Amino acid sequence: MPTLSDIAQAIDAASDDGDEALLRKLYADCEHKLCTAKGEERVFLRYYQSNTYAGIIDSNKAEPNYVWSWKQPDGIQNILLLRQAIREPAFETIHPVFACQIRTNLANRLSNLGRFIAANEQWMRVIDTIPTFAKAIASRAQALAYFAGTLYDHSHTSVLLAAARLSFEKALDANAFWESGDRDSVAPDLIKLHGQIASHLNDIGYDYKVDLNRWSLGSGEEERSYRRWCLNERLFLNPLNEAYTDTVAATDVLHLPSHMYRVEEKPRFPSYYNLLKQEYVSARYRLYRAIHEDDPDFLMRDVLMLDSGDGQSLGHYTENLRSAFRSSYAIFDKIGLFLNDYFNIGLEPRDVTFRRVWSKQEKRGEFEIRKQFQNYPNLPLRGLYFLSKDLFDKNFTDIPEPDAYDLVKLRQQMEHRFLSLQYFVMAESTETHQIISIDEFESKALRLLKMAREALIYMSLAMHREETMRSEASENNDKAGIPLVSQPIDSFRRY
Repeated sequence: MPTLSDIAQAIDAASDDGDEALLRKLYADCEHKLCTAKGEERVFLRYYQSNTYAGIIDSNKAEPNYVWSWKQPDGIQNILLLRQAIREPAFETIHPVFACQIRTNLANRLSNLGRFIAANEQWMRVIDTIPTFAKAIASRAQALAYFAGTLYDHSHTSVLLAAARLSFEKALDANAFWESGDRDSVAPDLIKLHGQIASHLNDIGYDYKVDLNRWSLGSGEEERSYRRWCLNERLFLNPLNEAYTDTVAATDVLHLPSHMYRVEEKPRFPSYYNLLKQEYVSARYRLYRAIHEDDPDFLMRDVLMLDSGDGQSLGHYTENLRSAFRSSYAIFDKIGLFLNDYFNIGLEPRDVTFRRVWSKQEKRGEFEIRKQFQNYPNLPLRGLYFLSKDLFDKNFTDIPEPDAYDLVKLRQQMEHRFLSLQYFVMAESTETHQIISIDEFESKALRLLKMAREALIYMSLAMHREETMRSEASENNDKAGIPLVSQPIDSFRRY
């Protein structure tokens, strides 16, 4: 019977040889061992299984149609296995280096699918655990550089590139932690990328000495506390908040890129995005208020409530939590409406959801990606698609991030049945009445808010990529169009 070490070495060798058949057999060997495995062994086996799919992906990466395919069954399986490894109870006790390796691999695959923001959260968890963990630092540096190139605001591009440059330097530092041999294999590429970025920043005269904390967080303690919370949780609609928690990132400056309309069209997309931003910002503030501020003393005075004996918590605080959750959730279907209009998908507005906008239902009841999106080279748009699968694809309930599917069930319970929030869960849930702790609900509301932000950022970046492709395709097109350069509304600027 092969040991775990034997299996790991066999997977590495098969990956180097590009032997897909052997990799699938080794996956099956790990699955067989999982039947009796316990504790940390289960984490290792899930990780090794994920590596079989990583090897399969690497053996096919020279094929453009494979790389740009939106179906990505191998990539999805790779993510699933890494998430399963993280969900194993023994994951909390394994060596930190091994845990960081798993999270780094998960982040890298998410980034490959277009979900840089979800990936960045994983990289930052790794760096918080081991600040010198070079694989995560280097991968994040490369992703920051790519992310910078997707922006329509070139001033933000340069600031993100400066963050990428610093991360490359940390990865190449003599004190960076690399596993044996890894540094030698990737250092030349990292040095080259670092040099390209440094050269570009020098050419444009980038000021490395600028104080990124010189911007004000507001005039009052309440505003400053709120904005600091948003920065630390990375909740601003601002690409810089992915790289910095300095005050330079403390504005919701992201909007839509410049874009074209046909002569007979009415400009409408900035109005759509205004409404989405307003809903997001309001949900964010309600969640902050719910977490950080007490209910007014008078609010529930003289409101008769009977003691139900189950520890139920009632008041404006819990309603703020519910309201923030509802508003965050509502953003997704409205993004679906935006995409339906912008990409001329043709669904009736009443039929649009964030899940259905990407796919059409076939005769067998299955959903197939719309032809206009298959193999489509718009990475932020593909990231938005895979975010939708995390939340709403009923055919992939094993694939979502650990609590994403629970968010959908919570929303259904809150809207159509009873949902009680309690400081201490004192009763059993039923089909009619679900009970959840306040701490858990706060955590899930914050997770949903972060996913809404992620979606809004991808939507803007995807539109910028689309406008670039449309412009390139229509250079010799005789059809007239009217350009619209997006501008912020003056009354919402904060100086």
